[in-house]
Amino acid sequence: MQQELIAETLETMNDYVPKLTEASEKIAHCIQEHDGSWADMLIAFLEGVAWFATAVEGIQRLDQEVLANVRMDGLAPLVDQLREALEHQDFVSLCDLLQYEMKPLLQSYEIALQGVLH
Repeated sequence: MQQELIAETLETMNDYVPKLTEASEKIAHCIQEHDGSWADMLIAFLEGVAWFATAVEGIQRLDQEVLANVRMDGLAPLVDQLREALEHQDFVSLCDLLQYEMKPLLQSYEIALQGVLH
């Protein structure tokens, strides 16, 4: 049962993380284009990132070997930087963080998940 839960969660994560990666780029683009829909997208994005982090932590608690190569220590500080940029209405930094820090981090998670599943 535990292994089934891990397998299902990994499959869901594998489907979901590319959407987060794509969203990080799309949100930055919307900010740059002054498209007001970015705020709702950012909220959903941050909720998705939080779900991903919780899923990784849960899997690692159940089986330390499965996602041993997934390092989460860079995610929380990056989310803090996103919040800080948003609080200061520093949209240039917000876009840079999404495009040049968050997107590559999420891409590294995609690669790690594919390595576990294949």
